[in-house]
Amino acid sequence: MESGGPLSRAAIHGSRSGRDTIGVQNNYGVGLARGAAQTLVTLPALEAGFTSRGAELERVLAVLDPGADGVPGVVVSQGMGGVGKTQLALAAGHEAIRRGWFAGALFVDLHGYSTPVDGDRAVESFLRSLEVSTERWPDAPDARRGLYRSALEERSLELGGPILVVADNASEAGQVAPLVPGLARHRLLATSRDRLTSHGWRRIAIDHLSDTRAVRVLVEALRVGDPDDPRIEEAAALARVAKACSGLPLALRICAAVLGAAPDMTASELADTLEGSEARVRRLRDDSRSLHTVFEQSRARLAPEAAELLALLGLAPGPDISTAAAAVLAGVQETEVLERLRTLSAAHLVSGKAGRWQMHDLTADYAASLSAGDDAADRFVHARRRLFDHYSSMADDARLNFVALPGQQTPETFADRRAATRWLDAERAVLIDTVHVAHRLGETRTETELPVFLNTYLKRRRDLSDLEDVHRIALRAAQRSGNRDREAISWNNLGAVLRETRRFGAAIDAHERARSLFAELFDDHGEAVSWSSLGAALGDERRFPEALEALRGAQVMFAGLDDVHREAIAWNNLGATLREVGRFAEAVDAHQRAQDFFRQLGDTHREARVWVNLGAVLSQEGRFTEAMEAHERARTMFQGLGDTREAVRAEMGVSVCLRELGRTNEALAVLDTAVEFHCQERDPHQEGLTRYELGLTWVAAGDPPKAIPHLERAVKLLGENNDPFRRGRAAGALARARSSPTPGGGSAGSPTP
Repeated sequence: MESGGPLSRAAIHGSRSGRDTIGVQNNYGVGLARGAAQTLVTLPALEAGFTSRGAELERVLAVLDPGADGVPGVVVSQGMGGVGKTQLALAAGHEAIRRGWFAGALFVDLHGYSTPVDGDRAVESFLRSLEVSTERWPDAPDARRGLYRSALEERSLELGGPILVVADNASEAGQVAPLVPGLARHRLLATSRDRLTSHGWRRIAIDHLSDTRAVRVLVEALRVGDPDDPRIEEAAALARVAKACSGLPLALRICAAVLGAAPDMTASELADTLEGSEARVRRLRDDSRSLHTVFEQSRARLAPEAAELLALLGLAPGPDISTAAAAVLAGVQETEVLERLRTLSAAHLVSGKAGRWQMHDLTADYAASLSAGDDAADRFVHARRRLFDHYSSMADDARLNFVALPGQQTPETFADRRAATRWLDAERAVLIDTVHVAHRLGETRTETELPVFLNTYLKRRRDLSDLEDVHRIALRAAQRSGNRDREAISWNNLGAVLRETRRFGAAIDAHERARSLFAELFDDHGEAVSWSSLGAALGDERRFPEALEALRGAQVMFAGLDDVHREAIAWNNLGATLREVGRFAEAVDAHQRAQDFFRQLGDTHREARVWVNLGAVLSQEGRFTEAMEAHERARTMFQGLGDTREAVRAEMGVSVCLRELGRTNEALAVLDTAVEFHCQERDPHQEGLTRYELGLTWVAAGDPPKAIPHLERAVKLLGENNDPFRRGRAAGALARARSSPTPGGGSAGSPTP
C-alpha cells in the first residue's frame, strides 16, 4: 500500500477496536494505514449516551486548541478511577478533529493500573504506527524518542496539520514523558488517576457528577439500550440509584448495564440493593467492568504505608478527617502521616484542603471494606479506639474552655475559648458521627462520655436535634452497661434538650428520673442540679408553686455544698418564676443576689442574662426608663461577648420599653430586625414572640391593619410551639386589632372596598 493512500472499507472494518490499540486519524474521519493489522486508524469510539460533561469538555478543548496562546503542549486530565476521564478525553479528541484543529490522532492505552506499558515501549508502537522501518530505529531510548518526534512531524506535514496524541491510563509521568511531541503546535492529552507533575504540563481535575447530571447519565444510557425502556420514567428511583453511585460515571454505567440485562428489574429494586448493601463497591459490576477492581488497581500501586493508611481511613467516622486525627489513627507523627496523605491525594484516593482530608463516598466504602475480616483485625480495633479517645479528650478540653470562669486554669490544648470553638466547629459533624459509630460498635465509654463533652457547645450552636440524638444514645448505653451515675447525668442532659425544644412534660419526667437516681446514689450535687433543672422546666409549664419549691430547694442545697455558681443560677431562675406570679420585689431581690454572685465570679454572660430578667421585672412594674437601661446594658454585654442571639433577645426588651414610652417608630425598627434574625435562625418560637410584640407596636402606632398579619403569624407559631399562654394573648390582640377602627372607617379586619 502506498504511503498516505486511503484505507479500504474492508480494512477499516478489519481493524481492532479495543482501547489498547494505537493509530492515526485524519481530520476528514478517513483512516490512513500506518501500521500493522492490529493498528486502529481512528480514535476509539465514544460510548453511546455520553452526556453531562459539557463544562468539562469545554475546559479540555480550550487547552487543546492549537491556536490558543500560552497553552502548554501537554494536558493531563486527572481524577479518581471511574470518574470518566477516558470518555471525556475521547469526546474531546473527536470534537477537536471535527473542528479541524488536528490533521490526525494517535492513541495508546498505557494500562497504568493493571499491566503498565513502559513509555519507551509506547514510543516503539507509535513508530510502527507511523510506519518507520525498524531498520531505522536507534538502540538508545533517547534517540528513539527523537526519531518518534521527527516522524510525527513528517506525518503532520503530509497531512497538513498538527497531530493530537492521546495517552490513556497513565500511572506516572515517566510513561507520558517519552510521548511528548516535539513542537508546540501538537498536543498530548493524557489521563491519569494520579496527579502527574512535570514542568510545563497543564492539569485539569475531573470530579464526580452532581445528582442531577448523574441521573441524566443513567437516563441516556438506558435510552441507548431501549428508547422505550419504561424505567426511564422512574425519576425518583433513578435519583436513588444515582445517589447510591455518588455521581461516579463508571458506577452509573454499570447500573445502566445491570438494568439493561434484567428487563424485569425496576430501578427501585436496584436502588434498594445498593442502599442496603454494606458491600456496595463489590455489587457495582457487570460482565466486563468492576468498580472494586478499579480501586484494587489503584491501591496496588501504593507504597505499603500509604495502602495501610487507606484502610485505616475507612475506619474514621464523619465526612472528613484532620491531619492531626489521621496521625492518631495511624499511630505516627503528623509529618509522617501528611506525607502518606499526600501520596493518597496524588492517587486521587483522598482530597485535601486546609488540613482536612476526605474521600469520595465509594472510595470510603472501599476503604472500609479493607478492614473487614482482616487477619490483623486487632490493629484496626486499637487504631479506632485511639481515634475515639483522641476525639473525646479534645472535646473535653474544649468543653473546659467553655465553662471555665475567669481565673480558672484550662487545659493547654487550646489557647482560649475561641480556639476551642474553631476546633469544635471544624469537627462538629465528625464528633456527632463518632457517637453514632461508637453506639453501633458498642464502644460504651465513647458513647456515654462524648455527648457530655459536646453538651455545652451543641446547645450554644442550637444544634438541638443532634444533641438530643447523642444524649439518647448515651442514655441507652448507660442503661445497657448498668452505669447508674451516667444514666442520671444523661437523663438530666436529655431533659435540658427537651426543655429547649419546648417539650416540657417530657423534660419534667426526665429531670425527675435524674433526681431520683442521684438521690439513690447519695449524690447531693447531682440531685441539686436536677432539682434546679426541674424547677426551670416546671416554670416553663407554668406550674409555678411547684417550680418555686424546686428552685428554693436547689438554692439551699447549692449553698450547703458551697457551689456559688450553681446557687446563683438557681437564684436567677427563682427570680424569673417570682416575676411570673407577680411577686416583683422578691423577684428583684433574687435577681440582685444572682447578679452579685455572677459579678464576683466573673461570669459576664450569666450576669447579662440577669440584667434581661431585671429589665422584664421593671417593665411589668411600669418603670420603663429603668427597664430600658437594664436591657440596653444586657445587649451591650452580649455584643461584647459575641453572642448575637442573646443580644437580639435583649433588644426585644428594649423595643417593649420604646413602645411604652411612645417611641413606636424606633420600636418597629428594632422588631423588624429581630424578626429577620429569628427567621434566619429558624427559631419559630422566638419569631412568634417577636411578631406578637411587632403587632402590638403597630396597634400602638395607630395602624392596626399592619398589625394583623404579624399577629396571625404569632398565633400560628406560638400554637405550634407549645406556648398556649402566649398564643392566647396573641389571639386576643388579634381580635382587638381586627375590630379596631381604621382612619378610612370600618374595622381593621373589614374587606377593602
